Amino acid sequence: MRIDINHILVTGLFLMCCTFFSCDDKYDNEMLYETPDFKSSQNEFADEELLSATYSEFKFPSNFYNENLEDTSLYYVNTVSIDSSQNGEWIQLSTNSVEKAKSWSIRSTYENSYFEDGIKSEKFFEFIRITNPKDNSVIKFRTHNSSYLTRENYHLLNKSDTIGVFRKQGFTVDEAKELIDYLWFIKSYNNNSSKILSSFAVNNQQTIEIHHYELYIVYGDFNLYDKITLLRKIYKIDKNSGVITISGTEIRTINGKYN
Repeated sequence: MRIDINHILVTGLFLMCCTFFSCDDKYDNEMLYETPDFKSSQNEFADEELLSATYSEFKFPSNFYNENLEDTSLYYVNTVSIDSSQNGEWIQLSTNSVEKAKSWSIRSTYENSYFEDGIKSEKFFEFIRITNPKDNSVIKFRTHNSSYLTRENYHLLNKSDTIGVFRKQGFTVDEAKELIDYLWFIKSYNNNSSKILSSFAVNNQQTIEIHHYELYIVYGDFNLYDKITLLRKIYKIDKNSGVITISGTEIRTINGKYN
C-alpha cells in the first residue's frame, strides 16, 4: 500500500487550522437563517430563535407599528436643535400649532433649506426637508402633537424612568400599545443592533402595561463573537394621568457568529 506523504501533511495542516481557527465557526458564519415567526405574546425564546432573529431580515413582529420611510429619515425637533446654546437639556418638543412646528423645523436645520408643505397627524406635525445647502438628504422633521404625546419630563441625555405623558383622552389598550410601539420605532427603525421579538399588552386596574421582548446585538471585531442579549422591557401607562414609565431586565446573553 502506497502512503501519500503529501496528503497526510495537507490533512494534518487542515486539522491544525481547524483547532486554532475553529472550522465550526466558519461553517456557522456561512449558515443561512430563516426569518422567524414568533407568537404575538411570546415571552420565552430558544437560543436558535435568537440567532434566527439576529441574522435574518427580521426586525419586528407583524402586529408592530411601522412606517415605510424608503430613503427618508426622521428627526424630532428638540430644545438643542432650535437653540444650540441650551446647556444640559435635550428634550423633544410638542405643540398644537402647525405654525410653531414649522418654525421649529426651520430653526433645526441649515439656512436656505427648502421644505414641502407640512402635514398634521394624530401623532405629529411633519415637514419634509427636500433640499438644503449641504447635501441631498431628505429628512422628515417632526414635532409631537401635544394632544397625543408630551415629553417635557424626558431628558434624552439624562434619562429617567418617566419617558412622557400620553395625552389622548380615553385611550384604549390597543392605542396604548400603538403608542409604545411607535416610540420604539422612531428611535430604532435604522438601528441594526435592535430588534423586537414580541410586543403585547396587559390590562391592569390602574395601568396598561406594554411588554417588549427585545434583542440588543453587539457585533464583534475580528476574532471575537457577536454578543446577542435578550431584554424584557415593561412600559406602564397610568390610565388617569397618562404618565409613561419604563423598566427593563436583561434575561441572558449568548454568543453569535465568530468573526
